[in-house]
Amino acid sequence: MALTDFKTIDDYLASLSDENKAGVRALCDAIRRAVPETEGVISYQIPAFRYNGGWIFYVSAHKDHYSLSCPPPIPAFEAFKDELARYAKTKSALKLPKKEPLPIELIEKMATLHASHNLEQAGKKRGKA
Repeated sequence: MALTDFKTIDDYLASLSDENKAGVRALCDAIRRAVPETEGVISYQIPAFRYNGGWIFYVSAHKDHYSLSCPPPIPAFEAFKDELARYAKTKSALKLPKKEPLPIELIEKMATLHASHNLEQAGKKRGKA
């Protein structure tokens, strides 16, 4: 059983320290600016954004970093590999250190790319139907 039962992104934000709340809110706002039509939900008890049948990003706060994650493949990891080289990554997550400014413009570009990828994937699925 989960230790939390967040129903909304605001529920998640309310549980955070002021520092974490500001960081997560900045990431969420960047995603929403880049993809205004995105749907913000709670998935796996963290904020998540989906668009046109696919995920844009999950957003979470941790002790020393913020995380942007998404089920692989993550097209932005390849498209922005030079800009992301300085950050720790796994195959599904990007770690953004709290001690550094958040790369908001880069996050917006990545979200836009994911939205385009979702549209492309949805078009391929419709073509098969």
